[in-house]
Amino acid sequence: MPKLNATQLITRIEQRIADLENGALFEARDINSLLNEHQRFELKEAWAHQQQLRKAHKPPKSAEAMEAIGWKTIREVRLEIYRNALASAKGSILDDLKAEQARKEARKAKVFLDAFFDAKQKGKNAQSAGNIAMTRAGFRANKKDTPYDDEVRREEQALMSKNFDNQE
Repeated sequence: MPKLNATQLITRIEQRIADLENGALFEARDINSLLNEHQRFELKEAWAHQQQLRKAHKPPKSAEAMEAIGWKTIREVRLEIYRNALASAKGSILDDLKAEQARKEARKAKVFLDAFFDAKQKGKNAQSAGNIAMTRAGFRANKKDTPYDDEVRREEQALMSKNFDNQE
């Protein structure tokens, strides 16, 4: 399974929480796939604690008794860990997105520079070769804004500020 980015991870964890709350059954590998190593360790520790409770106490007959001794089902333990993982993922999303952007920029620069210097060495148009390589790699080529682009941007800004003024 490919590595998920920060927004995909949050979406998947939210979906998994909803599925667990609705009573869906999952295999252990599906439960662990969205958790990091520390969270998987917390899940194992929480379930080991519940196993100790089950050895020390008989199953409680009422909800109050369950709460009093801290008795939880495996589903409740998993939900608690997933909620903690969701809070952690939402708390660090800005840093994750900045790191993702830095990785993309570094890859974009590498693709451009490799093609640029290869073309320069062969005596070809280096700038064009770099832009073509970036386009092939799925990045937007470095191109200069035309006067038309500047005019469109100014018009968009004027429309946006006009819309915000009307909403207030």
